[in-house]
Amino acid sequence: MNLYLKRVLIFFVILIAFCAGWIIYEVSPPDGTAEKAFVIKENSDFKTVSKSLNENGFIKSPFLFTVYANFTGKKNSVVAGEHTIKQGKGYKEILQDLSTLANETEALEVIIPEGLTVLEIAERLNKVGVVDRKQFLNEAKPWETLTEDQQEQLGINNKVKKSNIKFAVEGLLFPDTYYFEKKMNADEVIHQMIQRMIEETKEISITTDHTPYEMITLASIIEKEALLNEEKRKIAGVFMNRIEEGKKLQSCSTVQYLLEKPKATLRRKDLKIKSPYNTYINSGLPPGPISSPDLPSLKAAADPEDHDYYYFVAKQDGTWSHFFAKTYKQHRKYTQLSGNY
Repeated sequence: MNLYLKRVLIFFVILIAFCAGWIIYEVSPPDGTAEKAFVIKENSDFKTVSKSLNENGFIKSPFLFTVYANFTGKKNSVVAGEHTIKQGKGYKEILQDLSTLANETEALEVIIPEGLTVLEIAERLNKVGVVDRKQFLNEAKPWETLTEDQQEQLGINNKVKKSNIKFAVEGLLFPDTYYFEKKMNADEVIHQMIQRMIEETKEISITTDHTPYEMITLASIIEKEALLNEEKRKIAGVFMNRIEEGKKLQSCSTVQYLLEKPKATLRRKDLKIKSPYNTYINSGLPPGPISSPDLPSLKAAADPEDHDYYYFVAKQDGTWSHFFAKTYKQHRKYTQLSGNY
């Protein structure tokens, strides 16, 4: 065999190996274990179904999925209606799920808004019949409710576990739309919501020295302090400046977390409540999150804005925006102007 033929053969071997590797990667399921509702409308063509499966994170390649469905003869077996599919399944299992409605249970659409606490989430899930409130709260307290893999991915170490946390899963239940069945086990619901948090934050790069858990803790405070997404990175920068200078965060939201019912206006005695969560008397971050932050808050905590502000206060003018100040003297001017202290 001459040199030219050898080179051609090597080229084709490399090309075949590359194509095989690409196909194996593309047909492998995307990361994730969450169950989601998937609706096939009447008279939907298979191309639309494949594209929708890709957009919802069930498959990587609509083209290869269509090829597989054609090859196996399953293309025309999909049934219109609402299906419940779990991420991480292969082509064969997905097509099996889409070919019948016989195994489907009635899924409840549950919207978990950003900024809720574990107590509020438990109440909401209990109200619609997904899970018993007491059972949910019992499962929300111990660290053992989280899998070891979840703890590792969230940066939960022994120091965190030994701190005085109210609920282990506080802040780790991602706010989103879920499809749950009635009377589910609390740990199953919690695992699904935590896994959604992990999936949504896996592409976030933390530019600070914080662990993922500390990032979520800071994000939970930002969630409560900022009503405008465009201000979240700036508010994150204020908190980071205070942490780096050794100043107390002095976040009213951390004090509100300690109260049975939030107050429209905190009193000075409230700011003196003895608790590791009270950032008026303790330096640095509280021991854990105080709410479930949304994606903009998480991104802000991961990458705070670089500036010289150390204070902020709500304008109280209906715009939901804040005054930002570099000095306490300027801050006092704004607090008096806005009616706060």
